[in-house]
Amino acid sequence: MTKNKVLVGIIGGTGQMGQWFKRFFQKNGCKVLIAGRRTKLSPEECAAKCDVVVITVPIDATLVMIKKIAPHVKKDSLLMDLTSLKKEPVKAMLRYSKSEVIGTHPVFGPSVKKIKDQTMILCPARGKKWLPWLKKMLNKNKAKIKIANPVKHDRMMSVIQGIMHFGSISICHALKELGVDIINSQKYSSPIYKLRMDMVGRILNQDPKLYADIEILNSETTKALKAYLKSAHQLYSIIKKKDTKKFIKYFEEAADYLGPFKKEAEEYSNYLIEKLVEGKKK
Repeated sequence: MTKNKVLVGIIGGTGQMGQWFKRFFQKNGCKVLIAGRRTKLSPEECAAKCDVVVITVPIDATLVMIKKIAPHVKKDSLLMDLTSLKKEPVKAMLRYSKSEVIGTHPVFGPSVKKIKDQTMILCPARGKKWLPWLKKMLNKNKAKIKIANPVKHDRMMSVIQGIMHFGSISICHALKELGVDIINSQKYSSPIYKLRMDMVGRILNQDPKLYADIEILNSETTKALKAYLKSAHQLYSIIKKKDTKKFIKYFEEAADYLGPFKKEAEEYSNYLIEKLVEGKKK
């Protein structure tokens, strides 16, 4: 502690997410130190000084950085990471440190202005001192907190990120192969197509290395994609055979699985469509 202020060290703090959390911690009364490749303060020195040590480096560099700095973190301090994967980082933090450990995943990007209504997944792994402190700060800022174990987190991300990103990238490549003019195609489309393409465009406007790491480094992703491809092949086979009866059955099975969420999704998407149409009129 520095004059009753929690001293937070952000390893990789010169990047966009590091800078985002630097501002966040400072706004919440913490003193923040930054350590990166271009700072005078080394990651090891930063880890040894601070009450809370936050690792925010690229996914493929996370395990190496944990091994490097974790032994320097004080026993009564907190070590946490901000990567999209949790199983291996949490395991490494537990192995190489003696401190408290919380794996964290902010399910938002640095373009977000406030943490209000944004999801923060926490994977508490060791110790009881720092979790209440972190939860209190997040609740004060009205973030949505989800507690999960690392294995369940990665399984969920294989669907939420793995399948969804895979689908968006695949859609765009299919359109490219078909020679579809994206802008011109919207003249023929409903607002739903526009919304879907907006999501595709949003993903493809991001850092490709980040998305490669999310897809490739999550050990659960291939299992999820295998199920996705199996389902897509079954539907393709039904359409190719022009089997209307089987198509309806396949459609209804999917609809039944969604249950009451179907109605909620329709109402929310109607709201989004109305806003989209209103925006075009302005």
